[in-house]
Amino acid sequence: MTSSRFGRLAPGVRDVLPAEAHLMRGLKEKFTKLVETWGYKEVVTPTFEYMENLASEELQEEKFFKFLDRQGHLMALRPDMTRPMARLVATRMKGITPPLRLFYLANVFNYEQPQVGRQREFYQAGVELMGPSSPEADAEVVAMVAEYLMQTGLADFQISIGNVGIFHGLVKQLGLPKEVAQELKEALGNKDFVKVEEILGSHAATPEEARRTLDLIELRGGPEILDRAFGLAQPGPAADAIDNLRQLYWGLTCYGVERHITLDLGLLRGLDYYTGLVFEGYTVAMGFPICGGGRYNQLLAKFGLPMPATGFAVNLERVLVALERLQGPPREPVPDVLVAWEDNSLANALQCVKELRYQGLKVVTAMFEYPPAKAKAEARSLGASRVIYFDKEGKSEELSL
Repeated sequence: MTSSRFGRLAPGVRDVLPAEAHLMRGLKEKFTKLVETWGYKEVVTPTFEYMENLASEELQEEKFFKFLDRQGHLMALRPDMTRPMARLVATRMKGITPPLRLFYLANVFNYEQPQVGRQREFYQAGVELMGPSSPEADAEVVAMVAEYLMQTGLADFQISIGNVGIFHGLVKQLGLPKEVAQELKEALGNKDFVKVEEILGSHAATPEEARRTLDLIELRGGPEILDRAFGLAQPGPAADAIDNLRQLYWGLTCYGVERHITLDLGLLRGLDYYTGLVFEGYTVAMGFPICGGGRYNQLLAKFGLPMPATGFAVNLERVLVALERLQGPPREPVPDVLVAWEDNSLANALQCVKELRYQGLKVVTAMFEYPPAKAKAEARSLGASRVIYFDKEGKSEELSL
């Protein structure tokens, strides 16, 4: 008996038809071309690995797609690319002198509640810059993702940048217990400033300290907020993180991308391996971040190679949806030329097709003998702009459309 699921797709995955596939391939090709001009080299990691390579505190186990292999080992599909990239470098490239500039194009898997812009399988394009720990390295990856988004046609995007050192410095300064710090992190991650104010009011030493802390992490805007931030922060890790943001912003102005940058001193991302810079990119056409990244200086050490690193990933599915909303549905690729023939002229027609394809043209060959009128109708149906017709004498002519 045939299952009711036969012929259907599982929730959270989708088929990609020619028009979208063509646009997606274009996004991948633009990405590859761009990052290679910045000196990055492509690597490929396995789609699944041992669960222990991918697991972490912040990635809840129920979000993984897991299975047992025939030897009983627990395996999982990769939920992101940062950990696989860290493992690859720590185990396969540890003899290479840094900096290492690497990029990837890969599908990843998360057991999410499916909705537009949030699928269980989606494609990422990303880079990792491993070795340098400077603000200049962070500026390189942020400037690169900004340049890529510009090349896709998303002119209205904004990238919010912050530094998790501000949060960690404030937690230390306030002396918050671990469970309270986690509660504050979740509230701040959700931008629930009512909850943030409630937590600070209950645990700060004085109302003034609570207010100064809240004022600091609510700061968002251009470089003018940094002077205000320095005035609110006490000397220590939080102030150092603010100074790091100042240096980073200066680097981004040197790249000429500052108009796309917003400073957000309360920005946190959901992954706990970030140690400094964090950032997310948004566009008006998409309610979720279209890209994100940051600095993770301790992750490679977990695989045996202490090395600072920074990077980003672009969610290509979300970029595609945003482009469709802004520019309309993508168009299917069309051939440049239809070559049609009659009687015994197929050999001549195919020689012509070969020469045209050698010139880089997209050429469709008629599958049957066509009279000229039908050849022209077929060309219009395909969207071809030219028709070359071979008569029974083997002579060719270009038919007008």
